[in-house]
Amino acid sequence: MADILNFLNRTVGNGEVLLIQLAVFFSVALFVGVLLLIFMRRNPASKRLGRLLQENTPAALAKKTKLLEQEDQGVVAKVVKPLHGVLSPSNAEGRQRARTRLLQAGFRSQKSYRNYFALKLVLACLLPGLFLLRGMFYHLTPQILLICLGLAVFGFLLPSIVLSVIIQKRQQGILRALPDALDLMVICVESGLGLDMTFKRVGDEIRSMNSDLSDEFRTVNREIRAGRPRSESLKNMSLRTGVAEVQNLMTMLVQTTRFGTSMARALRVHADAMRVKRRQVAEEKAAKTAIKLTLPLILFIFPAILVVILGPAGLKIMKVLLPVLGNAG
Repeated sequence: MADILNFLNRTVGNGEVLLIQLAVFFSVALFVGVLLLIFMRRNPASKRLGRLLQENTPAALAKKTKLLEQEDQGVVAKVVKPLHGVLSPSNAEGRQRARTRLLQAGFRSQKSYRNYFALKLVLACLLPGLFLLRGMFYHLTPQILLICLGLAVFGFLLPSIVLSVIIQKRQQGILRALPDALDLMVICVESGLGLDMTFKRVGDEIRSMNSDLSDEFRTVNREIRAGRPRSESLKNMSLRTGVAEVQNLMTMLVQTTRFGTSMARALRVHADAMRVKRRQVAEEKAAKTAIKLTLPLILFIFPAILVVILGPAGLKIMKVLLPVLGNAG
C-alpha cells in the first residue's frame, strides 16, 4: 500500500508529465469517438422505411422538405458539413471523380462524401496536434516542424490510401465471383428468363459468394424496374465497380440488346472468352515467377548456400595454410 501511495505522489508531483498524459488520453479518446460517430451507420433499409412512413403522415405532408431536414440533423452532420466544404472540389469533374471512387468502394450515401473530406481535414490537423502536444513543454525546432508537416501530409493522404485499399479489395472479390455469375446468367437466359429477371436471380444466388456483386446485380434490376433505361443502368454498374471485365460484359449486353442478337449465345461466347483470358493471365503469372525469384535468390538464398559450402573450406585454410605462410615469411 505504501508503494502505491509513493508512486501516486511521485506521479502527481510531476505536473508536466501528468498534464501530457491526460492531454494525450483525451485527444485519443476524442479521435476514436469522432471516428465511431462518422462511420457508425444504421441499416439503410430500415432508415428509409422510417422516413417514408413519417412522410405519409399529415404533419409530414405539410412539410415537403422534412426528409432533407432529417438528413441534416445530428451532431455529426453539423460538424462535418462545414469541414468537408474546405477540401471538397469546387468543379463538377472533381466532385464526380470523388463520388465515383466512393461508389467503387461501396459507399453510396451522400454522408460518405462529406465524411470523406471532413476526415481528411481532421486527420491532417489532429496528427500534428498530437505530436505538438507531446512536445508542448519543449522548444520547437526545425526538425519538429518538419515532422509535423510530414504528419499533416500523412493524415491528409491516409483516407485516400485506405479508400484505395478498400476499392482494390472489392474489385478483386467482384472479379473472382464474376465467372460463376456469368455461368448462372447463361443458365438463366437459356432456361427462358428475361434479362431483368436474370439479374435478379443471379443477384440472389451469388449473395453467399460475394455480396458486392450481388448488390450490383440487384441495383441494376431495381433501376430498370424504376424506369431507367437498361443501357444506362448497365453503364452505371460498370462505373460503380470499376472492373474492366464487368465493363466488357455490360458493353456486350448493351450491344446485344440494341442489335437484337441471341443473348444466350453472346453470354456463352463471352464466358468462354473470359475463361481463356483468365487462363492466359494465370500462365503469364506463372512465367513471371522465375524472374521474380531471381532477386530473393541472389540476396538471401545464394549467400547462405555460399557460406554453407565454402565456410568449412575457408576455416580449414585459415587454420592450416595461414600459419604455414606465416612461418615461411
